[in-house]
Order: sequence, then structure tokens, then C-alpha cells
Amino acid sequence: MSKLFIFAVGGTGARVLRSLTMLLASGVRIPNCDQLVPVLIDPDTQNGDVTRTVALLKRYARIHEALYGDGLKEKSGFFSQPMNTLAHLNTSGGGEELRDSFVYDFGGISQPFRDYLKYNDLSVETQGLVDLLFTQDSLAANLDVGFRGSPNVGSVVLNAVVQSKEMRYLAQSLQDGDRAFFISSIFGGTGAAGFPLLVKNLRDANSPLAHPEIRRRLKAGALVMLPYFKLQDPSADEKAGGQDFIDSNTFITKTKTALSYYADNLQGLEAMYYLGDQPGQPLANHPGRAEQRNQAHLLEMLGALSIQHFMEVPDNQLDANQPLHHEYGLKSDSTDIDFGQLPSDMRQEVARPLIQLHYFARYFLKHTPEDAKAPYYEAGDLSAQLRNNRALRELTDFFGEYNEWLRELGVNQRRYTAIRADEMDFNKMVTDKTVETGIFSKGITPGFFRDELTKAVGKATLSNPTENEALRWVVKAFEEATGEILDKKLQYS
Repeated sequence: MSKLFIFAVGGTGARVLRSLTMLLASGVRIPNCDQLVPVLIDPDTQNGDVTRTVALLKRYARIHEALYGDGLKEKSGFFSQPMNTLAHLNTSGGGEELRDSFVYDFGGISQPFRDYLKYNDLSVETQGLVDLLFTQDSLAANLDVGFRGSPNVGSVVLNAVVQSKEMRYLAQSLQDGDRAFFISSIFGGTGAAGFPLLVKNLRDANSPLAHPEIRRRLKAGALVMLPYFKLQDPSADEKAGGQDFIDSNTFITKTKTALSYYADNLQGLEAMYYLGDQPGQPLANHPGRAEQRNQAHLLEMLGALSIQHFMEVPDNQLDANQPLHHEYGLKSDSTDIDFGQLPSDMRQEVARPLIQLHYFARYFLKHTPEDAKAPYYEAGDLSAQLRNNRALRELTDFFGEYNEWLRELGVNQRRYTAIRADEMDFNKMVTDKTVETGIFSKGITPGFFRDELTKAVGKATLSNPTENEALRWVVKAFEEATGEILDKKLQYS
């Protein structure tokens, strides 16, 4: 069973993983992957980007398990991509037990970097060397908010990751055919520092990790996010108050330095993907904790698609001695991006499932409660199910997060407008494909949608279903109905 390990490093890694989860919910599949294993790496355990993504991953995993946990194997459809934590790989990890979590456990680092280094216990000569390598601000910075755009600090702390039980457990679980993918920014602290270290140690044949030959043969790719946003400059009063801030004016300099380092020192990757953009309006400057909760961005969604692209490349076309390098360009330099801006193959793979998911979410949240007399509703006993079924409540909550994600994508300077987030008319929801209406055809109305749902369930009825059976009933009905609607009315291909 082939696995893909995704290391999402820092806040940017978490945000890309958030967009990936939405794509997977729509039915987008990762090719040649039987099990997706995301691992988020960030010492800032309260980071808003990380905690939001972790909650979403858990919800996705619960919905997938409810739909397919009885041994059902679906190769397509809503929530069909298997995803799980390291702890669920049932690997012999030398007797070590892992927390059932998508997040690497740093053990609650909460001291200043100075204390982490045991600075006061160092010799005078070593203290002098440390003072040359790190500023006093860096030494005083508390590590529980991450590395505040300082990769030199992160490179020291993140060395602990490669010696951890999580990495030992992961290495023990590796099999031929597995792959790894890394997601990080190049202009911050955690991602820029952690990504090269993870690659180096995963490949190192002399490390104590298990299966050195399999690790050598492992195909690995990486998404490197170049600067695509900037942060507000702190006021003079805020600076005087001693608050922590990140200086985004240094992002370009850090990017150039990191790229130079990667060119000379980064080895062990078969494919590299680069994404960046001119930043728009500055974001609020929150260096960490719960306040660092940036809105979703188009580039994070496009970045998530690099994983799918990487997994489509055959092994015989991936060679670490001649790594592939990919960039991504839109068809035109437009501020509003719809499906027409995507390459034709990507449009076919992504547009249709995303439209189906949106139709599903919109109808389920707004119109299903009004359908009490509809045949599909009565056949599935949805009056009781919508009131009491925990699995369906998970679906409702997921759609709430989906709506939030979609709205956020539409407020940046580079806006994702392929689907109109607040449009209530199904005929107008897809920007590049409006359904024509007239005297003899009203297009996609709630009534038409309702009829398609009734056709989808046919003459079948649910009798005393389990919560999971009722969830499957709903999801399968909407899969078939939305597919028919796209073919008959939207005629989207």
C-alpha cells in the first residue's frame, strides 16, 4: 500500500494543507496514493493557522472513516481520499507510542532561545560565538511562538525533529513505493529552517533511522513558497512597547539567501515546485499564537495542486541527480481568477469536483431543511437523521469551514472568483459558465435539484440505518445528483 508523507512546515505549510483538504473533500484524488499521512511541524502549538488546519484534518478523517471505514473502496467521490495520522500506520516503532495527532510533538517548548541553548552554562568563548551568530532579540525570543522569521534560530531547534520518535516511527513504516513531499515558505523562520533539515536527515544513510536503502530510493518533492504577502509595519509605540513583530521588508533578502543556499547545499529531492506573487494589502502583523490566522490565498490552493502533479510523475522520470524544477503561471496577469485561467488538464481534474462540492454544500445547508415532503427526504428518514446524526453534523460543520475558506479566497488582491461564494442562484454560481434561463427553462432551481436527488435514490429506502449508513445515503445521493446537474444543465466539461 503506497503512502505519501506530507511534511507541512510552519504556518504556510498549514495553510496549503488546509486548501488541499478542501480539494480532497471535493473528490480530487492524489494519484498512486493509497494513504495520505500529513505531519504538521510548528513549535507554536497555539498558532491559529495550525490549529484551524488540524481541526479540519480531523473532521475530514472522521467523515472519510464514516463513509468508507467498513472496507468500502471508492476510487472517486466526495471525501474518498484516505488520510490518517502516523500513529494509525500500525508500525513497529521500537515499542514507542505516538500521540494520535497530525502535529509533531515538540514537548511544549516555552522558554527563550537563550535558555534553550543553556547560554549561561556555556564557556565564555562559546558565549562569544553565540553572540556573533544570533542577535540579542533572537536570544531573548520565546520559542513557543515559533521563530519569527529567523531561520537561523529554527535550524538549531528543529534539529530535535530529526532525532524524534515520530521520525523513527515514520522511517520504520517506509516501504518501497512510498513518497515524501515537503511544504514550506522560504521567507519565514520555521519553514525555511525545517525543510532542508528534514530532507537532509531523511536521506542520510548514516543516521540511526531504519531502512536506509528504502530512504535512499524514496522519491521526494517539495513546494517552496516564495513571498506572496507582506505584513503591516509596527508603529513606533508598538516597537517601544517591546512587542514581537516580523519585518516583512526582509522577505526578499531572506528568499535570495535561501535560494542561494538551496542551490549549493540542498540535495535529495527529485522535484521542486516554486510559487510566489506580488503581495497585496499588508496583513496584520502577528508573529504567532492564535492571532496568526491568515486568510486563505489563491497561491495556497495552487500550491496544493503541486502534490497531485508530483504524484502523477512516474518513478523513472524522477532522479535526484537531475531534479525537476517547476514554476506556475496564470494565462494572464488578472486579479480575478476563474477556472478559465487554469491549464485545460487541470481544469478538467479540478473544476468539476469543486463545483459539485459547492452545489452540495449550498443545497445541503440552505435547502435540505425545507425538503421535508420530498421523496428522497422521506425515504432516508432525514427528519430524524438531520436532528440526531453526529456524522451528518460533522458534514454540516465541514461545510461551514468550506464556506469560510471560499470567502477568504475572494478577498485578496489576487482573488479566486471561479465560484461566487455568496451567490444563492445555482445558475450564476460558476463564474465562467452561467446557465441560460428563459420562459421554458429556469435552469438549476431548488425544485430541479430536489428532483435529481429523488432520482438518485430511486426506490430505495433506509430502515433503521446507522449514523454512517445515513451519511452514505446523503453523500451518494448528492454525488449522483450534482453530477447529473453538471451534465444536463451546466454542461461543464
